[in-house]
Amino acid sequence: MTQHPIEGRVTVVLRPAGGGAPLLVRRGRNAVLRGGGELLAALFSGAAATPINGAMVGIGEEPANPPYEGGPTIIDGAGVARLLRPTATIAPADCTMETIANEFRVRVTVRALLPAANALDPTDPSARVEITEASLGVLDVAGTGLAQVYNRVVFEPVPKTDAHEIALYFEVDFPYGA
Repeated sequence: MTQHPIEGRVTVVLRPAGGGAPLLVRRGRNAVLRGGGELLAALFSGAAATPINGAMVGIGEEPANPPYEGGPTIIDGAGVARLLRPTATIAPADCTMETIANEFRVRVTVRALLPAANALDPTDPSARVEITEASLGVLDVAGTGLAQVYNRVVFEPVPKTDAHEIALYFEVDFPYGA
């Protein structure tokens, strides 16, 4: 049997506000961050009770590198916030699980929707913002960020305004076997 690491990916779909045909589709590969490993360990040991319940987008363009910390960027180099309401809530109904027995994997698929009012330029909602990254994690108390980040995916820019919504489809494959 061939061993496989935990693998993940995201598909990002830009649509008109309220749904409709995709205007743009982007894909990216997952990097699990240290916080993600700590989150899985805490859930496994019972030290944490809150599962992944949120997604967040950002404007960062650098792929995750050692030490694999941090999360989506919403502030520019001058310390100015460039993204307003960058999060989406994930409910248990937004997650599905399937066993792919011939590959010795369990796949979890998570769907998150950032509506037209989310992921906007804070000074002008109709101004285009280039969304370049997404993460899964545990929402902070206010729901405006991630208190703990599981992963980070960087992709080609997605031009978002208040006329668009973004659907994120995360897939994470967990291997099993000897």
